[in-house]
Amino acid sequence: MSCSMTRRRTKAQNLRSTISELLEQLHALEHSMQLFEKKGDPSELERAAQHFNEMLGYVDRLGEMIADARAKHRGIPETAG
Repeated sequence: MSCSMTRRRTKAQNLRSTISELLEQLHALEHSMQLFEKKGDPSELERAAQHFNEMLGYVDRLGEMIADARAKHRGIPETAG
């Protein structure tokens, strides 16, 4: 297997993993917000905020992946990460 094939598979795996993590955080955020609305428990609101912040990290990671893909398409070296 060539190095570029391995790199592409790793990138595809990283993309799937990042999207999966983002969706898990989104689901957890939704669940916490539902519990907060139902019970009025401030700890659920705090939990929702934590899930939101973690979700933003995955959104940033996806943004970096998109920027790297655009740069590669234009022939610019990838960003460090």
